[in-house]
Amino acid sequence: MRAQLTRRTLLGLVLGLLIPSMAAMGNCSSYRVLLHQLQRQADLMQDTSTLLDYYIHIQGLDTPILRGHCKERPGAFPSEGTLRGLGKRGFLRTLSATLNRVLHRLAAFQRRSPKAQYSEKLQMARLYIQGLRNNIYCISQQLDDSSETAEPTQLGPGASPPSTPTPDTFESKLEDCRFLHGYHRFMRSVGRVFSEWEESRSQTHSPQQALSMGARRARLSSGDNRLMPRGQLPR
Repeated sequence: MRAQLTRRTLLGLVLGLLIPSMAAMGNCSSYRVLLHQLQRQADLMQDTSTLLDYYIHIQGLDTPILRGHCKERPGAFPSEGTLRGLGKRGFLRTLSATLNRVLHRLAAFQRRSPKAQYSEKLQMARLYIQGLRNNIYCISQQLDDSSETAEPTQLGPGASPPSTPTPDTFESKLEDCRFLHGYHRFMRSVGRVFSEWEESRSQTHSPQQALSMGARRARLSSGDNRLMPRGQLPR
């Protein structure tokens, strides 16, 4: 019963984040609402319990030694410094391109893994990503230069894609695990950038709101390279 309620709660949250933008219908929310949704989505998607922990479990990698090998490869995803150095539109293009890579990686994993083909967890993760991409499209239309779209033609700086691993090998499992580790780290960095956007916007409206956003950013940064306590990356 509790599991059913949890699934319903998650589905409700996903729909709540997907529906407001209505990007496919051309009916986007306001900039303020979109930015708040993007922040919430990034905060949710950095949690390893949404994807990485599940992958480790179904692939039999849930041991201290194997978890120790499940770490992001340098250069697989843009660094936080790279993201902060981009303009808003460049950041959105890079984010959209990276999320597209993640979707393709998840689809490839589902094709070669019978356990994952009908996984609710993976379907949920794909909905999260698609909802975030919808909001990226919407908010890009509200930036000053609306002539440039958010959909990128190439990967952003620092996002060299790893080679596609050979299916059904132990090394491919580790490669996917490293990729997902990097994905969650990347989403944590994305959340911090969106937090800076929101903080910057608040400073132009209310000093009291700016102080609140500054405190939130400090909480996000206080754990150095740690993620949210509920779903931590392998050490």
